[in-house]
Amino acid sequence: MLIFLTKAYTLVEIMIVVAVIAILLSVALPNYLKSGITTAKTVCINNLKKIDSAMEQWAIEHNIPAGTLPSAQQEEEIYGYIDSGKPSCPSHGAYTIYRLGDKPQVRCSREEEGHKLPE
Repeated sequence: MLIFLTKAYTLVEIMIVVAVIAILLSVALPNYLKSGITTAKTVCINNLKKIDSAMEQWAIEHNIPAGTLPSAQQEEEIYGYIDSGKPSCPSHGAYTIYRLGDKPQVRCSREEEGHKLPE
């Protein structure tokens, strides 16, 4: 006669494993979400730097004086100085170009969330 002994998990053991997984998720999930926000902010700041540099190059090449506000057509010329074309904010903000020589020359509509050039 053959007797098969099988070991099964008890309900308490399963509940402990589920509780441990829930605790790990509660610690990891907020950090994961925060990293996405931080990444978007960093990408936006890099885009602002690209636009600012493109404005400087455009102004030097075309002998544009400080204090000039680029027109819509000139803005398109400025974006032509960026290899990837006109950048966009990953958090769906809008970029606004200001007068040459202003600090900053370009701003994001999400500036209050940290999407701004460092001073």
